[in-house]
Amino acid sequence: MSDDQQRERLSGPDNAWFRLGERTNQMVITGVLVFDEPIEYEVLKEKFRNNLLPFKRFRQRIVHDALGRPKWELDPEFDLESHLHHVALSEPQDKQTFEEFVAGQMATQLHPDMPLWQAYLVEGAGDGNALVMRIHHSLGDGFAMIYLALGLADDPSEIDLPIGSIPDPPDVGDSEGDAAATESAPQLATADGGSTASPSLADRIDGVVEGARSVAAGAKGAKRAASMAAKAPKNTYDLLTFPDEPDTSLVGDLGVPKRVAWTDPIDLDLVRAVGEAYDATINDVLMTVTAGGFRRYLDDIGELDRADDLRVAVPVNLKPLDQRTEDLGNYFGLVYLQLPVGVDTHEARLHTVKSRMDELKGSPEPFLVFALLYVGGNLPEPIQNVIAKRLRNKATAVVTNVPGPTTSFTFGGKEVSDIFFWVPQSQGIGLGLSILSYNGSVRIGIASDAKLVSEPQRLVDALHAGVDALADELD
Repeated sequence: MSDDQQRERLSGPDNAWFRLGERTNQMVITGVLVFDEPIEYEVLKEKFRNNLLPFKRFRQRIVHDALGRPKWELDPEFDLESHLHHVALSEPQDKQTFEEFVAGQMATQLHPDMPLWQAYLVEGAGDGNALVMRIHHSLGDGFAMIYLALGLADDPSEIDLPIGSIPDPPDVGDSEGDAAATESAPQLATADGGSTASPSLADRIDGVVEGARSVAAGAKGAKRAASMAAKAPKNTYDLLTFPDEPDTSLVGDLGVPKRVAWTDPIDLDLVRAVGEAYDATINDVLMTVTAGGFRRYLDDIGELDRADDLRVAVPVNLKPLDQRTEDLGNYFGLVYLQLPVGVDTHEARLHTVKSRMDELKGSPEPFLVFALLYVGGNLPEPIQNVIAKRLRNKATAVVTNVPGPTTSFTFGGKEVSDIFFWVPQSQGIGLGLSILSYNGSVRIGIASDAKLVSEPQRLVDALHAGVDALADELD
């Protein structure tokens, strides 16, 4: 079998995210599992060998064929110990030193000639230890990472999720066999990188939007898909011509150093109770907390008068969790939400956020963004760069909300006491907020560019103040 026959073409979205990475803004998802009782390195290594490596992407690197097309290829020099590391925090081994360790990893590029992931078992992080994983976005989106992480659990069948069941992870034996893949990813006519007399970009987007909608809604959604696709040219123009964001210190030129922080656990029952009191969803409440946090932060740094709204990019999953496969992959779009930071009361902010979120629920935006990624990743890179340039500086932050397990689970015989993660940013965005619920609590992770937000703990404090204020209103 030739080398080319053993390779698998990257899908359009996977390739788009692979290309979008920059030295100052890497497309890498960073996640943490915290253990109150330390897991042993040898146990973790065996767990990875048996449960992680069957996901073939973790043994594959990205190479380019003679025509410059990116493909997945088994790394002939793959070695688990080149990706899994055992380290200890420097003294005093507190939250700050852990934050500094994670931030340092975020500023470090993954080696382009190896499978695009790294993992660290970190001693001195918490009462036990912690597993820090960095995975390039080209391997998969947030829901793919949830499937992956929970598939590593000792008993995935016992995990209860509010977003559906977890597919069975790949068989352990697959990690040792021939993982030669097929050219199964859907491709457009110009996927070979050549020039053709093909339909216009708008026509391509129309078709891909319909297909993306079908991914999300199934066959019964085809009629609505066609209706949305008919509006695609205008909506695409609107999406690509958003005005730039307000001139606050949250936006600007990026550098290499990063900063991270995370909130204390937020009681999910409290969030739910606030939502019920105002006929709002949990997501509405958390987005309101985010808006209030930004308002307090801007007020604290003397910039509240610069913005009535801040636009944030919110990922929207387009492929249910129970339909995910071992190929992982990216199946999401984005909506752009205007956070009402200029509104000065909690109740008014919540009503505004709820109204705007309700309007976005009927929007074709996520399917248009998925279409742009699909098309851009299948066209020559200069064309994708033109599309990407039009979306640059159109949001202050990326804010993602992923519902996690309702109860804790064990990993390598040890209970996972906490999970949090940091979403990657793109297109010049230097701030990301990652919301994840787990075992009755919510954590918000903040990743920032050091040139824009050098002290993300100040934003964490502002978020906590918003939660406390909502709690006070319920009393």
